[in-house]
Amino acid sequence: MLLRTAPANGGTPEAANGETPPGSRFGELLVEEGLVTPDQLAEALRVQSTLGTYIPIGRVLMMRGCLTRSQLTTMLGRHRKRARLGELLVRSRRLTPEQLETALARQQRMRQPLGQILIELGYVTEVTMREGLCSQLHINFFDLDRIPLNRDLTRIVGAKYALRRRVVPLFRAERMLVVAVENPTEMGVAEELQQHARLRVELVTSTTEKIERALARLYGDEPLVNPDPCLHPNIMIGDVHDQEVADLAAKTLKVRILPPYWQAS
Repeated sequence: MLLRTAPANGGTPEAANGETPPGSRFGELLVEEGLVTPDQLAEALRVQSTLGTYIPIGRVLMMRGCLTRSQLTTMLGRHRKRARLGELLVRSRRLTPEQLETALARQQRMRQPLGQILIELGYVTEVTMREGLCSQLHINFFDLDRIPLNRDLTRIVGAKYALRRRVVPLFRAERMLVVAVENPTEMGVAEELQQHARLRVELVTSTTEKIERALARLYGDEPLVNPDPCLHPNIMIGDVHDQEVADLAAKTLKVRILPPYWQAS
């Protein structure tokens, strides 16, 4: 997992996965660039120190409305916080350095997403690619076939938009809307939905086939058939990368979030 435990003294955690650029804390960079105030950073650090599970300071600031998702994404990219997908797959031994070089060379010619190229070359499965993508983006990978869907949410995310952008609204918890997207690197979807719905929008992903089936279930003409609620099925695929969304999913949808070693094959 990419999550870390916050230091006992409440200070800013040391760098992990490049979350803090060398020589400068990420929060200080946000202040230096005028994206947050010193008071906002101080309060976010205080909140961060009280959390049972580590949440990066940029995400805490976004949760508190001090920073937009697009601002955070831009800063993370500018300071190379986010590990590259290919590097993560090589590090986890799902891909060889030679395979990555071949895929990157093809990407330069084809101008396609690296994940798509890796699948087309037969180097990784879609599940493996999406597990790496979730590690890269700090989001969860859900099995949508096991999630009970709610047609009330189609009033927030209409059929035309959902089918065009490949978005499945999963649940709402107070002022948060959690949606599954086929391409979580396309951050404009979250921004668009936040402006339209006036809700905080969080992303998860799933396989292309599971997203297609979920869209058909939710927006199709047939009666909505959901999994048996008495089974409390596990919806998690791989590691938990966003504990807050995982906990809310378990509570709101009455499902289970199991660690990888307990998950069914």
